[in-house]
Amino acid sequence: MVIGMLGGSFCPPTKAHLELSKKCIEAGYCDKVIWVPVNDAYKKETNIPARFRNEMVKMTLANESDIDYSLHEQHYDRVVRTIESIKILQELYPDDKIVFIAGADKLEYKWMQKEEFVRDFGYIVTNRGDIDCEAIIASSETLSKWKDNIRVLNYYSDVSSTMVREAIKNGVETDLIIKEVYDFIKLHNLFR
Repeated sequence: MVIGMLGGSFCPPTKAHLELSKKCIEAGYCDKVIWVPVNDAYKKETNIPARFRNEMVKMTLANESDIDYSLHEQHYDRVVRTIESIKILQELYPDDKIVFIAGADKLEYKWMQKEEFVRDFGYIVTNRGDIDCEAIIASSETLSKWKDNIRVLNYYSDVSSTMVREAIKNGVETDLIIKEVYDFIKLHNLFR
């Protein structure tokens, strides 16, 4: 089985996260997607405590059969780098192949071009409009060497967790998240 790892803050998890996960599966690039929320050591000004984010992830995925989550990063009191996190996930699923799901813009990051990462795991890269994935791959010795481990998914969404936080902060009801998450946010007075 091929498992796509989607890491992030999920602050909050949106319907776009769900749609991206489903598109990866529908395209045949993976059989299952596992979301991996970052822990509280990952300092981002807009993050709320992980216990709230993790609960929202659980709610969002409650009715999904091919999309799950792993809280393995929550066991650390330090930032868990992506390469370490994907190795931990591989240990949890030793009989499966793990691939990392990322936006095309991340292909230019040095850590994404490390041979160990692209060779041992590979990527499902979402093409974000004006970014030429093929040109980035061709211009990188490592990425071009392991290009067979990179799948480009033509999917773009302009929905972001930032949009959701802003709507809630401004008192605007949003349908960019599932109702249970919206109600949870209101109940706990998050993003105000």
